[in-house]
Amino acid sequence: MARNRPKLSSVLQDMSRKDWEYLIEQYIKDETDRKITILYYLDGWCQEDIAATTELSRRTIVTHLKKNLEIIMKHI
Repeated sequence: MARNRPKLSSVLQDMSRKDWEYLIEQYIKDETDRKITILYYLDGWCQEDIAATTELSRRTIVTHLKKNLEIIMKHI
């Protein structure tokens, strides 16, 4: 079943995977946060699967994704 993802700004949608990876590596300092961000935005994993893999709650994943996206947005 396909899940709805939040709409990203056109700037983020147009960025290459390489650009995303650079921003994540440079500005997301925590290793778990980097993993969560890559799995969700680049690899297309759902929040539930990320939560199961990282042993964090889905609610925690949502909080981390929001924070990480805000960090990325500040640097583009």
